[in-house]
Order: sequence, then structure tokens, then C-alpha cells
Amino acid sequence: MKQNIKAILAPMSPKERMAYIWDYYKFHIIGTIVAIILLISFISSIGGKKEVVLNMTVIGQGVNPEGVVQLQEQLTNKLVQDKGDEEVFVQHLTYNTSSMDEASRAGIQKMAAEISLGSIDLMIVEKELFEEISSQNALLALNEFKGTSKLLPSDEKVYGISTSDIKLLAPLALDENKVLCVPSTTKNLKKINEFFTLISG
Repeated sequence: MKQNIKAILAPMSPKERMAYIWDYYKFHIIGTIVAIILLISFISSIGGKKEVVLNMTVIGQGVNPEGVVQLQEQLTNKLVQDKGDEEVFVQHLTYNTSSMDEASRAGIQKMAAEISLGSIDLMIVEKELFEEISSQNALLALNEFKGTSKLLPSDEKVYGISTSDIKLLAPLALDENKVLCVPSTTKNLKKINEFFTLISG
């Protein structure tokens, strides 16, 4: 029959009690401390994370990483009212059409997953990838957005525009082979309208 812990600890000195508890319960104690630390870090990460009101993803090579940060700040300043809790998110995914290395495969997989979830609002891709995506009817016509009439050459449906026509994207230092487009899965039409109004002004 198991002895009561109080009965075991009663004849021991405080130092012996601590040693006994540590010997028999160290895994419980360590597990509890780790669980508390994880819980605190999880709660603080939720509290500190801002809500993304517009997600722009740049897929390809030769993108200026400092320009990505600069563009994110510019767009957040111009499109976000509550800057304490919300932000525009600009991310760069590596993609090389000529050699599908590990980074390129990871970039394409991440892009595909985020498009299917509807979490990418605006994409900047190379013309070759743009043509592949548009052939799958996976893009929205830009004519449907406010402010695009100045950017589009005609009333014909247009699914992508050259980034070289957009001054706001200059910090990214993109080559002429990049196209801005909108995935058909996006749910964020209001902010996309605001973005096109901003860049056409």
C-alpha cells in the first residue's frame, strides 16, 4: 500500500523534503514550467500580432528586400486607419522558372496554399507564371475594381498590369517582366479597390 506523501515528508528536514520532491516529481515540475512558458508566449504572440488588412505577395527573383519593408510601411500608412492593430503585409517568395530549386518549390507551394485559402489579395509574378495562372481562370479581371480605368488601356477585360507602370512599387526594384494581378479567391475586395484608387491617383 502506498504511503501518504505527508507521512513520508514529516520526519525529513526541509532540505531533505526538497531533494525528495525533486527526485520523484522533477518531470512533473519541468513539464508544468514548460507548459506555463509556452502558454505565456502563445498569449503574448496573439496579443502582439496585427491583423493583416491587405496581403501582397511578390513571387520571383531580383526583388529588393529593403524595398519590401519600405513598400509595406508606405501601404500601411496610406491604407490603414488603426495602425496599432492593423497592417498591410508584403511578402517575397523566391521562384526561379529556369531551375526549380528547393526555395522555388517551397515558394510555389506556399503561394498555392495561400491562394486556395484566399489569403493573398494582390500578387506580383513573372509574365510566364502570370500566363500560366490566368490560363486556369484563377484571376479576377482588374476592370472590376475602382480606380483601374486610368491604368487599363481599354474596356476589354484585363487580368494583369505591368509593374513598371506603377510608381508606388518602385522600392521593389522590379524588372519589366513582372505583372500585378488579383487571385480570384480573395475576399478582400474593399481594400483592393482602395489600393487601385491609390496607385492610379
